[in-house]
Amino acid sequence: MTRRAGNYRNSLDRILHAVLEPAARDADDLGRFPRPAINALGQAGILGLTLPTRYGGGGHGLGEAVQVISQVARICGSTATVLQAHFAAVAVLSRYAPPELLHEIAAGRHLSTLALSEVGERPFVPTGRSHEHGGVVDLHARKSWVSAAGEADSYIWSSRALGASGASTLWLVPAAAPGMCVPAAVDGVGLRGSATATITADPVQVPVSAMLGEDGGGVDLALTTVLPWLLALNAALALGLMESVVRRSVECVNGPQPSWARWQDPPSRQADVRADLARMQTKLDTVRLMLADAVQAAWQEPANAQRRLLQVRATAGESAVQVAELGMKVCGQFAFRKEFGIERRFRDAHTATYGQLPTDTALDYLGRTLCDLPFLT
Repeated sequence: MTRRAGNYRNSLDRILHAVLEPAARDADDLGRFPRPAINALGQAGILGLTLPTRYGGGGHGLGEAVQVISQVARICGSTATVLQAHFAAVAVLSRYAPPELLHEIAAGRHLSTLALSEVGERPFVPTGRSHEHGGVVDLHARKSWVSAAGEADSYIWSSRALGASGASTLWLVPAAAPGMCVPAAVDGVGLRGSATATITADPVQVPVSAMLGEDGGGVDLALTTVLPWLLALNAALALGLMESVVRRSVECVNGPQPSWARWQDPPSRQADVRADLARMQTKLDTVRLMLADAVQAAWQEPANAQRRLLQVRATAGESAVQVAELGMKVCGQFAFRKEFGIERRFRDAHTATYGQLPTDTALDYLGRTLCDLPFLT
């Protein structure tokens, strides 16, 4: 392990407080992509955290990536959203990308993301067409919920397979590939700095060598490689948002109260306020324990971890919304002040239930496992 990879925790703490925290409100207020934070994280080796050490990466796994996402999400949900898509993409790239690209990721000079969902379609079931001519492949699609759209250096892209009817294929699409249409500006409700957008390819052109894995093997690759990372990292994002809401709510309840509230009991002396705080903390602790259990299962018994990962993704998504709503209630007028940060996490938590793998889809997949049905029928 490199010295830089071994010290990533100290570097991450420094970046969070010196770079990310001062810029988090601007990322939300202005919808500004957190480029300085991404650059700093890249220089500290965080973008290459999960790459094998032979490529200059940190050699770490899903557990460390989950810790990073939850820590980042406590401060800036937008940056955590960008990082979670990157880590999920790297899970594929570390197996199939050329070594020179992996060295660029390890050096912090390459950010990747996912382009797997399509407008109106289910995740991992692409309808976008692909056509080969003279060693060049045309990819047609409208990809939704793409984080770091227009900011990433590459996209993990799904399409219908070239040769196998009904199957799909994954591609490595460079940001500079001809035919990529990215909105000039995106004005979302939550996670506003993540540059999450719908991008259009009509067509995007890549060489046949950009294929990741085998033609027609995209669904299997997405379900066995991308899905576990996406489920765990989505849950880590929700966990980080919950942690920040609970912390700020406790500070609000125990802190100085406005002068007009002097005739009331302090919030900490009100039973209903204490009960709401207890509900928030209980939901937070439940998700934290579930996530730790799911990550351990993914490491020790990956063949049996799928149900736990689906459960924690769904539970974390719903719990983050519930905790954020309770935070708005508990903090009262303070919750609506931008500098306090509750309303930002409230919007981020609601937005985070969607994305490349929405909470509702995780619940559907979980229900399918209970009914012995395949995911993608």
